[in-house]
Amino acid sequence: MKSLNGSDYAHNYDIVVKWMAEALRGETLDVIGIKTGRIEEVFGFEPVEIAVKSGRVDVIIRDETGAVFHIEEQRNLRKADMYRFASYHFQGAKQWPDLKDIILASGDVYAGEKSIKTASGKYEPVIIDFTQKNGQKRLAEIREAVSKGTFDNWLELVFLPLYGKETGKQRSMMVEEIIRFENQLFQADKIPVRLIAATLIISNKIIDKERLKTLWEEIKMLDIFEIAKEEGKEEGKKEGKLLGTVETAREMIMNALLERFNMESFRVAEKIKSLQNPDIIKALLSQAIRCRNMDEFETVLDKVS
Repeated sequence: MKSLNGSDYAHNYDIVVKWMAEALRGETLDVIGIKTGRIEEVFGFEPVEIAVKSGRVDVIIRDETGAVFHIEEQRNLRKADMYRFASYHFQGAKQWPDLKDIILASGDVYAGEKSIKTASGKYEPVIIDFTQKNGQKRLAEIREAVSKGTFDNWLELVFLPLYGKETGKQRSMMVEEIIRFENQLFQADKIPVRLIAATLIISNKIIDKERLKTLWEEIKMLDIFEIAKEEGKEEGKKEGKLLGTVETAREMIMNALLERFNMESFRVAEKIKSLQNPDIIKALLSQAIRCRNMDEFETVLDKVS
């Protein structure tokens, strides 16, 4: 039976940190009820003594006042998780004595004591229990505010998938609805693509593994393509800038086909290399991600080349 939590799909940890950094830098944590200055630095927390698991949020942030926060995200928070996080805290406190811990909790949240006393000291994190918020209601409120032009706290969208007590398919459908909404906002130039990526990271343990993987790959490809376009804009006065963007996108198609289908067709490779129209290339990139097999992709390729 197919999983509906995605917890066994591990993202690259460097990408997790990179995209969460892009989403958080310059913002505050006011949106989750934590008073901070503007966030200036976001980096991974990888103590030598403790292996950091990929596929989840585990970052250190430093704000403009110099305050340091350790942010953990945990679906179905348990007492055992508290002890594990406590060990992280005491390791981190060696470097940052005033380290403040924040746990983003969702799902079935442990209701017992939220502090741990050991010989090393006391671990007493701030736990943000997102089950107390109504995700569907808040999404509707945000949609309305956006339509009226009165909403600009885009960072809240990243945490929105954690809101509420829905489980299983109901939760998964809500997350997809949020991501589709974000995609509309991106297409309207209201949010950057990395905000969508950060939302996918937060949704790691919530949405079906295969669906998450598909969305993840689409965002990674879109992100690279948009970066290539932006680099091209910055070099708008230079000859050949469009060619560079096109070449990057063609390589992305080849890489996607190689990863998904182990594609080694000389004929297909030559056709892709001959493509010049950026719109066609972008459409084919999408097909390279979505097609079920190489025959399906080649049918599309033959129509446009």
